[in-house]
Amino acid sequence: MNHKTNEGTDNNQAIINELAAAYGQQFVRKDSKFFDVAHLNTALSRNDVEMMVLNRIQEEFPDVTLTNPILRGVFDLLIVSRHPDRNRSIQVWNGASSCLPGQSDQLVSERGAVSINTWTVPRYRSLRVNAADFGIVGDFLDFIFQQEVEKELFLDWLSWCLQNEGQKPTWAPFLYSKSKGTGKSTLCRIMAEVFGHENTSVQNNLDKLTQQFNATVLRSKLVISEETHLKQGSVKGNSVKTYITDAHVLVEQKGKEAVRERNVTCFAFTSNFAPTWMEEGERRYAVFELEHDGRSGGPSAMEFSAQVGEVHAFLDDPENVARLYNALIQRKQAEAFNAKSLNIEAYATPIMKRMAQNSRQTVLEQVEQLLNESGAVVVPQSTLVDRLTRVLHVPSNQTRHLMDELGWSKCSVKWGGEDYARVLWVKPGFMVDRGRIYGPEFDDVKISEYLARVPATNAFAEMELVL
Repeated sequence: MNHKTNEGTDNNQAIINELAAAYGQQFVRKDSKFFDVAHLNTALSRNDVEMMVLNRIQEEFPDVTLTNPILRGVFDLLIVSRHPDRNRSIQVWNGASSCLPGQSDQLVSERGAVSINTWTVPRYRSLRVNAADFGIVGDFLDFIFQQEVEKELFLDWLSWCLQNEGQKPTWAPFLYSKSKGTGKSTLCRIMAEVFGHENTSVQNNLDKLTQQFNATVLRSKLVISEETHLKQGSVKGNSVKTYITDAHVLVEQKGKEAVRERNVTCFAFTSNFAPTWMEEGERRYAVFELEHDGRSGGPSAMEFSAQVGEVHAFLDDPENVARLYNALIQRKQAEAFNAKSLNIEAYATPIMKRMAQNSRQTVLEQVEQLLNESGAVVVPQSTLVDRLTRVLHVPSNQTRHLMDELGWSKCSVKWGGEDYARVLWVKPGFMVDRGRIYGPEFDDVKISEYLARVPATNAFAEMELVL
């Protein structure tokens, strides 16, 4: 605004209209209270709003000489008068908020009221920067990723998320390194810069994400969880899976009823502990092991530390962030890449392969221990699946593969007077024929009698395996 003088009624009205338009979208009202759209948890009085607007005018329009007629006119348009110009009037808030990436307006009209768009355009995107390059960030990525395919997968994920901000991927990068000082936090800052710090929630564990009142976190475009650690099959773990994959989730805010909202949040996780809690075949996480010589105490620690410093200096300049963003926006993803389904056959990283092997071997040993301690020679499939699911958290569709590896055979037989066949698993060296069990140094017996009288079989259903 360039008004060196404020003389004349017409000129005053032009100033009033411009100032009202500047601040009409920065506040909302509800139940005779006012709210700053950037701080919706704090209710404001009319006097509060008037003082805040006055202060902002002085800071943002220093060339305007504020007179009482101008201030009265601005406050009348914003607060008092009922008129159809919504841009110059503080609107009624319906109490709803949601993340709507790509939509620059923070107020969304809905049947005479407005809802709040929690997503804001990152400031660097308003700069007139056409150049596109990674700068020092490219060298940093080359250093921390040990394999080119891993770096490309990560960049495909990041670029897709930025190119499709109104959507969400259904899997997330998990950055792991046993050593400290490997660049995980710096990589997280890179993500936060291009998404915009205003749209990013960084937490030091999963507590805020999985707690009851998690509206603020789930209304962020990017959620970064550092030092992530879960237990297999835990409630927290299942909640996180839901947030990563589901297009709509239940969001709850203190003092308000839980509401179902569209979920467009992207997630990224870090940890210094290997995520051994992940189930075999897990497709919600792409695990990247950022272990290299630049780690703390490593042979290239000094060199890497200097490079990290250069990356942070690079990111401190919004124009550099704009160039990085442009490079990501122009990136074309690999043909095999799919943001909606992680192809673990094509993209399994070395640590993912190790974890899958170790996980399967461990589960196999635990199943064998469970069976041996039971002493059972036959086990009904219903009992087996129930026990493996509840004790070992083994997906039911893996039961057949595990039992095959242990050499147990499956058969469908009738027993117990029922006129329909049921599935029974039989220990190696034993067999079932015409409703009876046969085996070495084993007196043949009817299946129903064995299941009813052998304590070991009953014990299998009640056994607690110490893991």
